[in-house]
Amino acid sequence: MTRTDRTIDLSDRTPLGRVWPIVAAWGTVSLLQTVTLSYHMGLPFRYAIVSSSFNYAVMALLVWVSCRLNARLRLWSRPPSHALAAYLALGIVGMAIWCSCFLLAMRASVGPNFWEIVFASTWMFQLLAATFTYFAAFALGLVVQTFDREHESREREARLEAAAHAAEIDAIKGQLRPHFLLNSLNSILSLIDDEPAEARRMIGRLASLLHTVFDGLDEPFVPLERELAMVRDYLEVERIRFGDRLHFTVDADSSAAQALVPPLLLQPLVENAVRHGIEPSAAPGTLRVRAQVERGRLQIRIANTVNGTNGRGGTGRGLELTRHRLRSIYGDDRVAFTAGPQTGGFEASLDLPMAPDRV
Repeated sequence: MTRTDRTIDLSDRTPLGRVWPIVAAWGTVSLLQTVTLSYHMGLPFRYAIVSSSFNYAVMALLVWVSCRLNARLRLWSRPPSHALAAYLALGIVGMAIWCSCFLLAMRASVGPNFWEIVFASTWMFQLLAATFTYFAAFALGLVVQTFDREHESREREARLEAAAHAAEIDAIKGQLRPHFLLNSLNSILSLIDDEPAEARRMIGRLASLLHTVFDGLDEPFVPLERELAMVRDYLEVERIRFGDRLHFTVDADSSAAQALVPPLLLQPLVENAVRHGIEPSAAPGTLRVRAQVERGRLQIRIANTVNGTNGRGGTGRGLELTRHRLRSIYGDDRVAFTAGPQTGGFEASLDLPMAPDRV
C-alpha cells in the first residue's frame, strides 16, 4: 500500500444546505452559555462572550474532524466494543485538545490572571458543559452519518436496480436473435418476385415489431394490449416464414388488455415457444396466447404444441429471464410463473397483479 492510500481525507463533504443550521445551532449554544456565565455566574460580559465563542468554535471544529475520521476509518463497521472504544478515544483526545486551546486562548486574550477572572468559580461548570456538549454533538453527528449511509445505500441500490433493469432489457432485445432477422430478410427476398404483396406485408410487420422492441422501453410498465400487438406482429412474421406449419391465436379480455405489465414481458416466452415447439417439427403446430382476469388478477397463458421428440418444450433462456424479471419487479409473494409440459405440448402461465404498486 502506498503512502497516499493511508492519507486521511478530511475534506468537507457536508451538504451546503446543512452548513447554516449547524452554524446557527453552535451560535445558539454559545449565546446561552454567555448569558449563563454573565448574568447567573457573575463573569463580565466581554469575557463571557469571548470565552463562549472561542469555546464552541474550537469544539465545532473538533466534532467535525471526529465525524470525518469516523467516516474515513469506517469505525461504524467495526465490532461494537471496538467502535465504542474508538469513539471514547476520539472524545478524550478531542477534549484534551479543546482544553489546551481554550486555556492558551484565554491566557493570550485576558492576561496572566485569566484563571481568576474566567475560571475561578466557574471552571467546573464550563468543563462539564463543554464535555456534555462535545459528546452530544459528536453523537448527533454519528446519527446523521448513519442516516446518510442508509440514504446512500438506498440510492446505490436504486442505481443498481436501474442498471440491472437496463441489462435485462438489453438481454430481452437480444432474444430477437440475429438469425431470426436474417431468416426474415431471406423470406422477404424470396417473396419479392413471386408474392410481392406478402413481402410488403411481412416488411410492415417486421418494421412494427422492431419499432416496438427498440423504442418506448423507458416506460416501466405498459398496457398489455401493446404487448399483445407486438406478439401478433412477431407471430405474423414467423407465420409468413413457416407457412402452414404455424397457426396461432392471440386474444385477451377487454379488462385484461388494459392491465399494466413490464415491457417485452411476453416476447421472450412466445419466441421460446416458436423456437422449441414449432421450428424443430415438420408437422403443423399451434401456439395460443390468452389473457384474462380471474379473481381480480391477470392470468396469461402461452401454450404451444410439441410433436414427438423434436421439440424441447421451450426450456430456453427466455423462461429464466422472465422468472428473474418478475421476481425483481413484483417480489416472490405477488406473482406466480410456471412453465412445463402439458398434454400434447408445453405451457407457460403467469399470474400477475392487475397493476403494479407504483408506475
